Amino acid sequence: MTERTPALAPAGSTGAGPATAAPPDFAGALSAYAAGVTLVTIADGRDDIGTTVSAFCPVSLEPPLVLISLLAASYPAELLGTSPGDGTSPGDGPSPGDGTSPGDGTSPGDGADPADGGGPGGAAAGRFAVCLLAASQRMLAGRFAAAGRPNARRMLAEVPHRRGPLSGALIPDGGLAALECEVSRRIPAGDHLVLIARVLAVPYQAPSGDPLIRFRGRYPALR
Repeated sequence: MTERTPALAPAGSTGAGPATAAPPDFAGALSAYAAGVTLVTIADGRDDIGTTVSAFCPVSLEPPLVLISLLAASYPAELLGTSPGDGTSPGDGPSPGDGTSPGDGTSPGDGADPADGGGPGGAAAGRFAVCLLAASQRMLAGRFAAAGRPNARRMLAEVPHRRGPLSGALIPDGGLAALECEVSRRIPAGDHLVLIARVLAVPYQAPSGDPLIRFRGRYPALR
């Protein structure tokens, strides 16, 4: 009997086809993956938006890049999913040499006043902040995990915080570290939007502390 060689899927294809449903218990399997929890905040004009994100990972040190994944139908994805100035669909964002990087004349004093939520960067520039949450910030993570458009200014009203000088985004104190970022690439991925972002600055880094971890839908304490 002659053995048939299976057909190869096209380059870049998963071989599953675009309409393939997720395997049974796929979501449950993913919940067994323990991940650190971050808070992503965005300044949108006079509004401040925030969302809890566990799909975060470092990508590169040189150049400094990180990755976050947002639900494609969410408001944060809508804000960051369009290249600055194009008003169209997701695509490649600004490159490091496009004149939007620090030191190109865009100082914290340019643009809208950071105190009003506009900031020098904000969503219009594809900029946002990421706070790597500490174990003590479990309640804060829960607040921003709510569906809809959680208002960061209201959620952080009683929490010590600052506004990022490059992103205009609100950054809570007390985390393990905070980053200010600018989107450099947008990748539609199923029901999510993957953003690769260049790190512009590190507003702070705590000398010690335990991370906030998400596991099976909860935030368990480290033992």
